[in-house]
Amino acid sequence: MKDFAFTGGRPDPFTFPTEALIEASAKALRDLGGSLVNYPGDNGYRGLRELASMRFERREGVPLPVDNISLTSGSMQALDLVLSTFIEPGDTILTEELTYSGTLGIMRHLKANIVGIPMDYVDGMNVDALDARLKELKAQGIRPKLIYTTANHQNPTAAILTLERRERLLELANTYDTLIVEDDCYGDIDFVPNPTPDALFKLDDSNRVIFIATFSKILGAGVRQGYFVARQPYYDAIHENRWDGGTSALASAIVAEFFKNQLDEHLAVTNAAVGAKCRAVTETLEKNVADLCSWTQPRGGLFLWITLPETTDMEKLVELAGKHNAGFSEGRVFHYRSDPIKCIRLAYAYCHVDNIPEGITYLCEAIRAAQVESIDIAAD
Repeated sequence: MKDFAFTGGRPDPFTFPTEALIEASAKALRDLGGSLVNYPGDNGYRGLRELASMRFERREGVPLPVDNISLTSGSMQALDLVLSTFIEPGDTILTEELTYSGTLGIMRHLKANIVGIPMDYVDGMNVDALDARLKELKAQGIRPKLIYTTANHQNPTAAILTLERRERLLELANTYDTLIVEDDCYGDIDFVPNPTPDALFKLDDSNRVIFIATFSKILGAGVRQGYFVARQPYYDAIHENRWDGGTSALASAIVAEFFKNQLDEHLAVTNAAVGAKCRAVTETLEKNVADLCSWTQPRGGLFLWITLPETTDMEKLVELAGKHNAGFSEGRVFHYRSDPIKCIRLAYAYCHVDNIPEGITYLCEAIRAAQVESIDIAAD
């Protein structure tokens, strides 16, 4: 039976540049040689930090400060290091009411008080609602330690925070004296030209933003090459909590060698492939469940968010879809309170494009069969 894996934030395996990476590996090994007996240091291989700076400049028009970039094992290690530096048990964090489950897991592990802010599925976090919540917290004598946001191609909704909302978010961070953690792990996965406004890190002139990104989502999750960028005093404060000896210099050198002359070409190939998969999903949904469901229209990223009818039996949906190996992620795992919402997330980059119509059709059939009303009618 085919495996229709619409789960997990994985890039397209069919455009993975195996041969080019083999060549990059050979060159990186020859260049580094015996220096690999040394520890890479907390901030990591300089060549990849320079590439991270160049990547930001390609998109934002300004470079990142290379000496303020620290390489990590994927963006999750970066996020873990940042959050654990600033959060003590009971501290308050504000985030979109729908947020990546792994991020929520770290926040819960740190015993943070997570406050979800309403959002819409196109323009991201509702900053008016954020302002109101900040006022309420201030009246209670609570100053949130930070605001976490995925402003570009948000996980799970694919929303993009507008420029107006970004500017307002920075104003609120200043007014209420809190930090912003900008998680840009889906940056550069664009299906249309220039879909995203300036980064919060670029717009910030008050040292309020810590920036997190990764190469894993544009290459391979198994590569585990992420980074954070922080100005002082936050950069040193985060490093005081780091004890791992640094991120693999060999892996970093291979990624840097591959991307230094091929970033644009690679993104053109992979974004075209992933965008085609996204369109295959939405076209199949349109044919089969347009009368029942609504869904987001991603301008990039790896995820699509489907709102199901309130009559959906979620357990039945999981069971029926599972019979055809049509995997998806339940909406409740992304809700900051784990509320049992009638939504699901689809990750479309991993499944082969030729198999998407079949897999999504099975899912659509399961959605129809999981309606309580249809079950009642059948029982009569």
